[in-house]
Amino acid sequence: MLDFTAIDFETANSFRGSPCSVGLVRVRDGQVIERVHWLIRPPEGADWFDGWNTAIHGITPEMVADAPRWKDILPAIVDFIGDDVLVAHNAGFDLGVMRYACALDNIEWPEVRFLCTLVMARRALALPTYRLPFLAETMGIAFADHHDALADATAVVEVTRRLAAKQQVVDLLKLADSLGVGIGRMGRGIYRGSVATGAGGHGGRNFTPIEVNADADPSGYLYGRVVVFTGTLMSMTRDTARQECAKVGAIPEQSTTKRTNVLVVGDINPAVLRPGSNITGKTRKAFELQDSGQEIEVMTEDDFLRCLDGNRLDGAEVLLNDGAQHAATQMNLIDRSSSTASVAPAPKPDPAARLPRPLRRTPVPTDQTCSVDGCVSTAAFRTRTKATWCHSHVEEIQRIGGLRPLETFTHPDDWQLTECLVCGVQAHYRFSYTLDKNAWDEGTCRACYWRKWAADARQMQGDWGDLTPVSYSSALAHAEAHGFEYLGPLTAPSYGGDPHHVKCRACGKISADRLSDVGFGCTCHPRE
Repeated sequence: MLDFTAIDFETANSFRGSPCSVGLVRVRDGQVIERVHWLIRPPEGADWFDGWNTAIHGITPEMVADAPRWKDILPAIVDFIGDDVLVAHNAGFDLGVMRYACALDNIEWPEVRFLCTLVMARRALALPTYRLPFLAETMGIAFADHHDALADATAVVEVTRRLAAKQQVVDLLKLADSLGVGIGRMGRGIYRGSVATGAGGHGGRNFTPIEVNADADPSGYLYGRVVVFTGTLMSMTRDTARQECAKVGAIPEQSTTKRTNVLVVGDINPAVLRPGSNITGKTRKAFELQDSGQEIEVMTEDDFLRCLDGNRLDGAEVLLNDGAQHAATQMNLIDRSSSTASVAPAPKPDPAARLPRPLRRTPVPTDQTCSVDGCVSTAAFRTRTKATWCHSHVEEIQRIGGLRPLETFTHPDDWQLTECLVCGVQAHYRFSYTLDKNAWDEGTCRACYWRKWAADARQMQGDWGDLTPVSYSSALAHAEAHGFEYLGPLTAPSYGGDPHHVKCRACGKISADRLSDVGFGCTCHPRE
């Protein structure tokens, strides 16, 4: 039987363990039989409200002033769920809310089995994005109040019902099995995500085998390199990371071998990567191969994401030192032959030495039509094998990614000036980048992304976190030294890891980057 409980949380700030609202919908035999919606006072220590969160869901501190705290409302939530499988869209987020909030209140995680409609939709459908509003519209679901917890939970119910109808099943477990998606589990310190298992699903979306993109940009930093992952990635599953590698022309492999060029280390503080540390077997193997003369670059997940964003890393065996020198441009270069660590300054690009790549090109006329079913408008760009869209649908896809274009569209790989619909920061992004972020159910704006990333990192570091403010003068000097005009900080106060607004003096590209990223220079210069 199609029996389950759908759930959705809204949070007060960028820290995941700050629930301020929850919506729960109980389903029996595919029919809704009960709904509840509760406001929540987030746990102490995470009960501040960020402006951009309030702008998204409309909940203010005054609205939750008399609401129960997380530790007081959790028993009611668990009682409502009962023995049901919990279903959520992007379940990793909603279950993460529960785990982080419980950690703050020093209480055990509740025992829960769960399933993710985001993962199931990716297996069942081929769409440009799997964000809940777009998915609902595609499936013919009336949905006008996104980021209302009860409305989102109700939409999850409808998505689940339509996926079951598409797969011709009437049982939740059979639905998951038909799409090759595992049931996740949380409880007593155990967490196993609801992820694709490799069977079933939409043709072409299976992660095995990996097909490396032969048309990827040869100048990309990872192009042609053999990449291995170790540790737990925070931003995506291991299979998704391998898929993203293949997109940019890299060759993902399972084990560290003599072919390996890059080892991406997840969920590990780069400061501990030194001889004698307690490291994974793959990392230890990489160090041994380095000692024997093989060139393997060990990078953090942060570095890997930067490479996917089109940025470059200079030099081999580079590990960002985000600890004591949170806003510095230096790198921690490990000399394993002497078992000592030395610090050397990062190479500084000379903007005057090379001609920058142009941000935009002249549009090429085409007689192709938009790939959206039923649309007969002329496409905005020409393509041989991929989807193309008219200008109206290009703007709609950008809106889904949280952007408003400020100049005309020319090509998916060109830089277009945009404005974030959430925080209002203006920056240049490529349309192809927005497509990738939409597929991950992630907004395009890097100002929003790095604000949240930095705030989450500080929260997890607790008393060990560095709260030394970055002065305006030091940020200005750092930006100018690396070829940028400094437009100002994007947080107040600005701490290490927080984003800054800069403009490349060579090509004019405006971006929202951390100072450590600014230290690598602009992407307008080709790699040597």
